[in-house]
Amino acid sequence: MYTLGNIANIIDAELIGDATTKISGLASIDKAQKAQLSYVASDKHKPDLMRSNAGAVIITKSLIADCPTNALVVENVYLAFAKITHYFKQPAIQIGGIHPDAKINSENIANNCTIAKQVVIGKNCTISANTVIEQNVVIGDNALIQPNVTILQGCTIGNNVVISAGAVIGSEGFGNALDSKGHWHTIAHLGNVIIGNDVTIGANTVIDRGTLDDTQVCDGVRLDNLVHIAHNVILGKDSAIAAGVTIGGSATLGERCQIGGGAVIASHMYLSDDTIVTGSSTVDKNLNKGHYTGFTSISLHSDWKRNQMWLLKLNKIARYLNIKLKNLVSKQ
Repeated sequence: MYTLGNIANIIDAELIGDATTKISGLASIDKAQKAQLSYVASDKHKPDLMRSNAGAVIITKSLIADCPTNALVVENVYLAFAKITHYFKQPAIQIGGIHPDAKINSENIANNCTIAKQVVIGKNCTISANTVIEQNVVIGDNALIQPNVTILQGCTIGNNVVISAGAVIGSEGFGNALDSKGHWHTIAHLGNVIIGNDVTIGANTVIDRGTLDDTQVCDGVRLDNLVHIAHNVILGKDSAIAAGVTIGGSATLGERCQIGGGAVIASHMYLSDDTIVTGSSTVDKNLNKGHYTGFTSISLHSDWKRNQMWLLKLNKIARYLNIKLKNLVSKQ
């Protein structure tokens, strides 16, 4: 636990408020409570800031008047947030073998597994060779964990889950802040991964933990091999993701979505229930229910934007030209 005075010194912030306020953790602006610190990096989150119950918020000068609580004022909010996350990250505790504090209700556990303290494993589970399960992981009943799986600290796995060989659950998300000298500062991801019931996860698939909130894979989801699910993603119930798909951070997929192999879904996208995306497509906008396909040959980004604008208008242009042609024919 740190005081706001401590935190202000760590991130070199101007403190507006009570320096003795104690902060026990970090949380997103819409979920933070009195003992938690949050941040707002842009004006688009001003409404959330004004409603926030956070004990303190990292902001820029432009948002001081809209901050209802203690403020830590900096020039680069994202960089300040990146620095402070490391002070609230719980270190992973690695030991060989099975920790005596682990609560294991299954007998089919390979001898060369690593299972840390405060792990809970349900009934009728199989934990195969070379699996690593860090502290505070909870695994439900009837799980099948194949060889060489890594489940990092704090993750929750539901009932009847299959995790295929080589998968990594709860890896650090890809978040970095750039300072004025062009150097990157890694953000420590403090959220977890929550996997529902009846989920299957393919070989060498990676699911990153959330930054502050949790990455969520809901009941009945099917993930093929070599899928990458980035931080803060939410996958709706009974969605199916084919091999090689990449889903960027904070994207949300509704229920029963189907994503073809090799597709890329950009960060912060929203796909409605029952959306289908053809393999190798790139999703760079929110999608309503329907079947979508989108891929073009690579080009300079500036050229691509101009070409894409015309591609989207081709149908209208064709209709216009057909009308003109019919008018010409009728006049002859």
